[in-house]
Amino acid sequence: MLRRVTTVLVVVASTMLTFPDRVNASDPVGWRPVFSNAFDDAGTLPRGCSAYDGAPEGAQASYFRPEAVTVSDGRLRLALHRRTYAGKPFVTGELRCVGAAQQFGRYEFKARVPLGAGIESVALLRPVDGQTTQQGSQLSITARPGAERAVVSNGDGSGTTTSTLTGPFSDWHTYVIEWAPSGFRVFVDAKQRSLDPAVSTEPRWFGFAVTTGDRAGTPGASTALPAEFEIDYLRIWAFAPVASAPAVAAQPSTVDRAGAGPGGGEQRWSLWLAVAAMVTAALALFALVVHKTRPHRPPSAHRA
Repeated sequence: MLRRVTTVLVVVASTMLTFPDRVNASDPVGWRPVFSNAFDDAGTLPRGCSAYDGAPEGAQASYFRPEAVTVSDGRLRLALHRRTYAGKPFVTGELRCVGAAQQFGRYEFKARVPLGAGIESVALLRPVDGQTTQQGSQLSITARPGAERAVVSNGDGSGTTTSTLTGPFSDWHTYVIEWAPSGFRVFVDAKQRSLDPAVSTEPRWFGFAVTTGDRAGTPGASTALPAEFEIDYLRIWAFAPVASAPAVAAQPSTVDRAGAGPGGGEQRWSLWLAVAAMVTAALALFALVVHKTRPHRPPSAHRA
């Protein structure tokens, strides 16, 4: 009986080793998780990601600087400061996760954009080879008081289509950008808000940026600065078609859990592994001690 109980407990512990509790309860069908980070490790950017240092494209009035990208209090923070640098009147932040480049992907993040005129918060998909004009896609959110909106831009190599989503967007929301062979979709709080059948097939990296100028205008006296684009978590999946899905040749992701840096999902998995291993070892030792020390009945032939 004791051996049976011990065997059951060991099997349970082994299951914990194989299937530890994760941040997300389930993964969407047809997608394989490759990146998960909750930004719990203050001062450290996720592996595979870096802060960009350079001037943005177009007529933006800001300059991207690494010091404007920080991690603290469980959030990734991209700041916009009123400070002149390289001839630009504002300093802003951009995070590029080039280490998570892949063909097709699903990107989920919870974020809060800064409220105020002249600020643009962006989720980016950019081709690895840098051909952003025809192959780039993005979700750009502006939270001007009384006129909050989001613009979805999607490039497939032959052109770029745009669609506008109405707000509000200034509070915390969960966003999903799904770039699949069947189309380019955007979800806000689990509701599909945009669908474009045009699809880029070029490998692309994902990132975030906050900027000003161009379409958003520039912050005036009524816009409080510094302002921050805050991201609570980021999860990335690679395209993994199921057997019933149409056969599409998709390149695998270039990362495999590489982005879950210290303090993120990878650390929680490691903790479960350590705890489960300790429990398994303790149970095995207990069973051995009990088996060796308990009195044994003599064989039936020698009983009185």
